[in-house]
Amino acid sequence: MIGIISYLCMPLLKAYTPYSEHVRFFWYFSAITPCLLLVFSWFIFEENCRIPIWMVVLVGFSLLASLWFQFTEAGLPGSPIWLQMLKALIAAMAIFVVWRGRDNDLVEMRAKLRNIFTLLLALLIFIVFWVEVLTDFNPPLELAVMTGLVIFVFSFTLNYFLIKLNPTARLISLPVPTPAVSDDPLMRELLVKMRSERLYADHDLRVSTLAGLLNIPEYKLRKKINQELGYRNFNQFINNYRIEEAGVKLREDTRIPVLSIALDVGFRSISSFNSAFQAQFGVSPTKYRAEFLSDN
Repeated sequence: MIGIISYLCMPLLKAYTPYSEHVRFFWYFSAITPCLLLVFSWFIFEENCRIPIWMVVLVGFSLLASLWFQFTEAGLPGSPIWLQMLKALIAAMAIFVVWRGRDNDLVEMRAKLRNIFTLLLALLIFIVFWVEVLTDFNPPLELAVMTGLVIFVFSFTLNYFLIKLNPTARLISLPVPTPAVSDDPLMRELLVKMRSERLYADHDLRVSTLAGLLNIPEYKLRKKINQELGYRNFNQFINNYRIEEAGVKLREDTRIPVLSIALDVGFRSISSFNSAFQAQFGVSPTKYRAEFLSDN
């Protein structure tokens, strides 16, 4: 919110107030708004996932570059084109983060919010970018105010849906339950099929695939997995089975390579397997196996 408020205030501050340290403060926070947006999007739409190294590097570099250009005389009143392009790239990454998880989201309202967020944010970035480019990053006051109003409407709409979706304002949800049974006949059938037919071992398993097996609409299955079993993300649901079987294989047959186990239980890569395994057991698969062998 600080970044958005700063971005909205900047045209008026630049037009009606003399240069001061206070104006410089607003300049900086308006410059790092894309970074704040990317981190915000990650916590909302990639819940319980650690921030990846690439995001830390990208955001960190942008923050430091903006800090240098905004707090030195050389950097005022504007920023170089490469820094503007970097901010556009970071904003585009926020769109990618929101859009890529749409197939696995089991929270109905948040899944709808992804489409709204993606559409509005893409439109917003397009408008802001071209306004700045066509005016050589120094738009007239009237145009800057109009752009600011567009940003305000976008922010208001987004926050309205976020509050409706998440009244508790909790950005990161608590760990999901992993029930083995359900009172719902449809869910009991699903849980039986998951284990007896090892459906989770399919690398390409999707909600639509399970919906077809159970002969129900996809939206209905999403809602039931979310409400009956407590999962907010489809990957959390199937990875629970994968990690459980992987743990057994790591303990029972120490000759099988970790990579072979990861691929056999349904993971596409060793990195995704390691991340999911460590999230559930607190240690890497290799260390888990080593600790089991040392205890026995």
